[in-house]
Amino acid sequence: MSRLIKFSVSLVSISLCLCVAVGLTSCKNLPDTADTQVIQQDNRKIENYVRRHEQAAYTLVFESGARNCIQRWGKVLQQLPANVNVYAYNRPGYCNSSTIAAEPNSHNIARELRLELHRQELKPPYVLIGHSIGGLYVQQFAREYPDEVHGLVLVDAMYPGFLKTPSEFPWYTNIGMKLFLPKAVREEVNLAYMSGLMIDALPTIDDKPIVRMFNEPKGMAIEVDFGVFNRDEKTRDKIRNIYPNAKIVVADSSHQMQETSPELVIQAIDDVMQAQGALQ
Repeated sequence: MSRLIKFSVSLVSISLCLCVAVGLTSCKNLPDTADTQVIQQDNRKIENYVRRHEQAAYTLVFESGARNCIQRWGKVLQQLPANVNVYAYNRPGYCNSSTIAAEPNSHNIARELRLELHRQELKPPYVLIGHSIGGLYVQQFAREYPDEVHGLVLVDAMYPGFLKTPSEFPWYTNIGMKLFLPKAVREEVNLAYMSGLMIDALPTIDDKPIVRMFNEPKGMAIEVDFGVFNRDEKTRDKIRNIYPNAKIVVADSSHQMQETSPELVIQAIDDVMQAQGALQ
């Protein structure tokens, strides 16, 4: 490949980074989710959505994807059954939630989430619903605190080992991230590989009910990579077989499945709540 072609590809990649960054920060253009609140906790702000039921059998906990805020779950939150507790929130540095000193790896995020659930007096068992990189964090939570978790719904989620180490990112991707992505997102992406190692070091959770949801568009779709994903066969096999007893749901949707196919997410949550063990 000539220098000119390489340079052109790099410029295209940086431009795509800008497009993705605009998409990732577009939550401000979405309608606010009713009943969200910003609370003051230990000299910082936490934006969340809390719903309680006195006889709730489960607490549903929502963990968003990169730079996504509570609004992305709006269609799902509106359709949840009444007899459950619900907790959705914005991670530190997202929308109206303040940043914190702790680095945003999966262990710290799971620990902070658990502390906040306890502060809100939202008791287990938890059903964890994680989208994209948020799926990585709910896997950490479930493996680290298995006695508190009933099951998981992984919505087009990220898995351990899928992202490369930051040192393996192409130079143009690093430039694009620094120029266009908020600090909170950059830090999470840069720590994703380490987070995967933390998850791999913990016991498996395949005895729990898990639904893995995948978006596979049937029409024309452009897959954006930026050179950050491990796509070798070994990694693919690992991700494919990580939870052999999970139920698999494949849909012609979008990466934001909670918006384009909310009924499928609702059904997956119900499947997990109804199950008493692994779904397969």
